[in-house]
Amino acid sequence: MRSLDIAEDTIVVRDDDAVVADCCMAYKLLNTTLLGILARPGQVDPHQAMLEGIKNILPIQTSAIYHVSPDSPKATPIANCGDMSAFAPTIQNFSQSLVDASAQSALWYCDERLPNLFIKAAQIKSNEYAILVLKCENTADTNKIQEKVVDVLAQGVAEVFSATHHAQINRRRVLQEERASISRELHDSLAQSLTYLKIQASRIESILNHEQSTSQDDKTEVGLVVKDLRHNLNIAYRRLRELMTTFRLTMNGENLNQAIEETITEFAKRTTIAFDLDYRLGNNELTTDEEMQILHIVREALSNIVRHSHAQRARVALRHDTDDRIKISIDDDGVGIDKTQRRAQHHGLVIMQERSQNLGGQFDVDQLNDGGTRLTITFEPPNRD
Repeated sequence: MRSLDIAEDTIVVRDDDAVVADCCMAYKLLNTTLLGILARPGQVDPHQAMLEGIKNILPIQTSAIYHVSPDSPKATPIANCGDMSAFAPTIQNFSQSLVDASAQSALWYCDERLPNLFIKAAQIKSNEYAILVLKCENTADTNKIQEKVVDVLAQGVAEVFSATHHAQINRRRVLQEERASISRELHDSLAQSLTYLKIQASRIESILNHEQSTSQDDKTEVGLVVKDLRHNLNIAYRRLRELMTTFRLTMNGENLNQAIEETITEFAKRTTIAFDLDYRLGNNELTTDEEMQILHIVREALSNIVRHSHAQRARVALRHDTDDRIKISIDDDGVGIDKTQRRAQHHGLVIMQERSQNLGGQFDVDQLNDGGTRLTITFEPPNRD
């Protein structure tokens, strides 16, 4: 006999009952991972922790977790221990079958040509799945793996994915509340002080214009100082408004896709431009901060298109490029950006470039052959393996 403690409970199993023992260890791994999500949200990758724990339960060589949904039918890699590139076509075909199938008959993948490969899907919610992929080194190890144990582990992966998603929503809500508080503080203190200084600058200018005893040279010199003061106050005030906008911006939806859809709907009400969204990223690929940076970039780009492009159509696309980096492109069929347009849009372009740098990415502005402009932001999240 041997004992396995799960949380505070103790379960006793027979040494020869390997399936029960492995299932108990799988439940214990799930319990530990879920507690980690609650205790240290955002600090530890729970999916990677699951894979590391699975190696202590099953004799596997490599493993990986993928996510698939109707919005992203291509299997999106979430975590891995080892290289699964050799099985990429098999995994993608399996994920596509999940989205296409009306029943759950395709939740297991078995192929005599790949006897050491296990692929198990577990449903997160309707038409959304977590996929667990396990690869054994040899047939002897394969024979030690029981379907029931893999089933428990796959369901645990789905539970972890769901818990991680809800934890991310909660972190986003807390972050938005903190930013709203900072915005109020900025408005109540710094904004009022800058407004007062602008009023005082105007008073100084007015007094100088009406002061008869002041020489023309002195008026000119002081006028230049006042002009410079006003210019710098306007810059500070504009930057303050940007900060306040940044802190006030919220994501009302559960994910970035919904937030961008709401943003496009908002801008579509202001113009006759027809907007199109092509969103191909999976859930939980990005951190809350990365999502907010992208949302700001998209909003700034759409604002420039509405104000300057004279376009009829505009398109926002988020996907993976050939190197599996995240690529964001915003196209329009407007007049393009000539030198005059660049000066008019310079401030917005600088903002988008700075936010792209915050993502550790590259920002490009290109003229399209058929007319119009393409903005491209390409980056690789630092938390991606």
